[in-house]
Amino acid sequence: MWIWRYSLKPRRALSALAGDAPRAGALLRVGDGFADVHPWPELGDAPLDEQLAMLARGETTPLTRRSLWFASVWRREMFDGLTIPRSHWPGSDPPEGFEIAKVKMPGGALPDRVRLRLDFNGDGDAFARLATTLPRERIDFVEDPCPYDPARWREIRRLGFRFALDRVVATDAVDVLVVKPAIQDVPQADIPIIITSYMDHPIGQLHAAYAAANSTETCGLVTHVLYENDPFIERMRVSADTRLIPPDFTDLLEALPWKRL
Repeated sequence: MWIWRYSLKPRRALSALAGDAPRAGALLRVGDGFADVHPWPELGDAPLDEQLAMLARGETTPLTRRSLWFASVWRREMFDGLTIPRSHWPGSDPPEGFEIAKVKMPGGALPDRVRLRLDFNGDGDAFARLATTLPRERIDFVEDPCPYDPARWREIRRLGFRFALDRVVATDAVDVLVVKPAIQDVPQADIPIIITSYMDHPIGQLHAAYAAANSTETCGLVTHVLYENDPFIERMRVSADTRLIPPDFTDLLEALPWKRL
């Protein structure tokens, strides 16, 4: 097992918790397979050094367990025959072609023209303060309007919004599940599932795209645009109908100065 540490530089603040500080992660090589390890300590993940130290001892976290799984299915032709779903735009400045934008709240500017997915990250006070001012007719869903409690969510659903639940699998008073394959299995559910990346390295984006393949939902797979260019990000492409186009990273991956874990 081998690793290569990297840093991603955000173009702007990624969230109220994360700000615009560089993001640390590591690519993982297991035999001929590759994956990403990109923790979010702000959201409760163990820091990168701890993730890697545990992995070196044969211990896994939800993040590294999923990383090992993706490394095990990695192959050059893994997207052959698969259809990547359309994506929403992550931010307030969606280019032409994108029909949905996901905006971090509060404080995010609401773009014109497109439908909106508003992520309050459990900030119930902010949602209560802003709910009546939101353009309800353009809102696809509100993600985590407050910490999940079925009784509370049933109560505030009367405001007329669809509610999406992130990182937790439950359907009581929930209209949509937001699932991040970087840290969780894709569940079986009878409500829509929106697959999103972990705002991680392009290799992590490919993990999310692979998990989302053939979905009919508009997912969140175009997150490389949040970061300054590097050799991997420069290869990322999005089709005119907002679908991620998986690039061939073989030469870049083979050229990295891998270190044994």
